Amino acid sequence: MHALYAPADDDGSDAGGGASGGEDGKGKLKDDDVVPKKQFIAAINSANAKYDALEAKFNELQAKVTATPATVERPKRYTRGELNALVEARTITQDQADAQMDFQMREDSKAEAKRVATETVTAATQKDRIDTEIARYKAVAPEILDEAHETRQRIREEFAALISLGDDPHKLSTQLKAIRAVLGPVEKLERARNGRSEVLSHRETGGSERSDQGGRKKKGDGALTYDDLSERERSHYDKGIQSGLYKDKAAVNAELAFAKPHIRHKYGAMA
Repeated sequence: MHALYAPADDDGSDAGGGASGGEDGKGKLKDDDVVPKKQFIAAINSANAKYDALEAKFNELQAKVTATPATVERPKRYTRGELNALVEARTITQDQADAQMDFQMREDSKAEAKRVATETVTAATQKDRIDTEIARYKAVAPEILDEAHETRQRIREEFAALISLGDDPHKLSTQLKAIRAVLGPVEKLERARNGRSEVLSHRETGGSERSDQGGRKKKGDGALTYDDLSERERSHYDKGIQSGLYKDKAAVNAELAFAKPHIRHKYGAMA
């Protein structure tokens, strides 16, 4: 059986003698093929020390990663009175007390700026959503723009009720609440009216150019524009553009694309 190592004499020769290099005739390893015991033990100890150091470092990093936010203590806040008491007790200097108050004031300013910025962004996002939803109601239910229409009267009544309950009459959100209370969710209204509009359009046109009840010529897709209206109807919408009810003819066309035939005729009759 081969020995892992053999003790070496000071002169480096085998205790049992023999030539160096390779194996002797009896199959035993010679001195230059083995590591001295002291060198081997020193290498093992060095490797163990490095391993222990790496394990300790790993445990330290793992503890930092798994630490929960609850374990992190927030800096203590001091009142002016507490700081003055510490100064009188000679625990801190007046400069240190002033520096602590300055630090706390800066932190408060940062927190307030962040809060205001968050509220501003939230308010802007909410306004965009409200504007968009009201525009959708106007497109799918243009009768809400008609002062004499029953739906607009109901919306006015709901608006007044909301104000009496404390809602701000100057906020668009109050208007949207009133419209939604009368007409229901705009998504549901769009599905109901757009589906019905497609059926009516198909019946009116039969897939080809036909005349509607007002004698106007419409395209094969049933689309009706400002230019297709009668003179009385155009006069009605012209007044709406002049008063700011409609931005331009494109806005009128957008409304006509969704308006039901009997509503368009009513507008013409009101002119």
